Amino acid sequence: MKPEVLVVDDEPSIAEALRLILERDGYVVETARNITEASARMDGHDFSVALVDLVLPDGDGMGLLKVLKGRDPDIEVIIMTGHGSISKAVEATKEGAFYFVTKPFDSAEMLTLLGKALERRHLLAETSDLRRQLAEQLGYGEMLGSSPTMRRVFELLDSVAASDANVFIVGESGTGKELAANAVHAKSPRAHGPLVKINCAALPKDLIESELFGHVKGAFTGATSERAGLLEEAHKGSLLLDEITEMPADLQAKLLRVLEDRSVRRLGGGRAVPVDFRLISSTNREPEAAVREGSLRQDLYFRINTVTVELPPLRERTQDIPMLAKSFLDRFILKRPRDDGLEQAGGGGAPWPPPPHPLLEDAPPRHPPAPGLRVVFSGGRCHLDHRGF
Repeated sequence: MKPEVLVVDDEPSIAEALRLILERDGYVVETARNITEASARMDGHDFSVALVDLVLPDGDGMGLLKVLKGRDPDIEVIIMTGHGSISKAVEATKEGAFYFVTKPFDSAEMLTLLGKALERRHLLAETSDLRRQLAEQLGYGEMLGSSPTMRRVFELLDSVAASDANVFIVGESGTGKELAANAVHAKSPRAHGPLVKINCAALPKDLIESELFGHVKGAFTGATSERAGLLEEAHKGSLLLDEITEMPADLQAKLLRVLEDRSVRRLGGGRAVPVDFRLISSTNREPEAAVREGSLRQDLYFRINTVTVELPPLRERTQDIPMLAKSFLDRFILKRPRDDGLEQAGGGGAPWPPPPHPLLEDAPPRHPPAPGLRVVFSGGRCHLDHRGF
């Protein structure tokens, strides 16, 4: 069956003639006399093309064009008019119309236009699908990689993102733990909510407790007003506890109680505040070793590692180096509009050291992206050399 077509014209004879012509050619056709009826016809239908008269009783075709494009950006719209002008045709094209045709027209002309509009729609959909597939092959969210190891990581992240399970991300510094957390949140049902982040290694013990749990006025010296903690701010969203093994043991016990009760009590307060968040934790240490050493409570570990995602260091996915380096250069070094070209020198056979944190740290333009990576500009081309590292 051919696609559905919407015909909008207040002249019944024209609308009926178009309906007969198109149905004879196999199209499914709906007609409307004005903008109001056309908008109503959009409900329950997936129109591929709309034939719209420029002059309508309750507005004009240009206004309906905007309405249709607002409802479905992929719909192709052909504007029909008995009073054609170059200025109107230009305006219609700028607003996204596929074509501007002047009445009267014959059936062959209209069927040809319709075929071309459908072909354009198909090509745009195909291009969009190819871009989506390419993006999926090259990365996930802001993470880049096409190696088998990273593709498995992306598949795991994608599957866990759709659930509400706690996620424990494990990897060396610079492997992209925060980017993985960002991707999980962005592709989860909680994407509309906040993503609250706290680095447990960056805050002193006396501050991290107040940051996490909040406090009431007078709870401690300097607490001049009541303040909600990050656990409350993450309500209906996600909470990232980066380097959770650096959290003091007594706070780990309090966090475990919050995860069990789904409520939090501010410092100095007695009222339990309900919280609903998805916990994402990360560490650059081996979790089992952290449990044995006492830096991570075993009961908390069992609670937070519903799904564990292990991120490989760059030395274990060296085939991703050119892609990552190219992305880095595009963002921070190659600011010229022309394509300077990118070549990898050294063949990629040498071991690659763990990257600094993070790999794509903002750097002044034309500085080497990382220790151990030499960026050489010669003859208008850029060469990446990691031999000897």
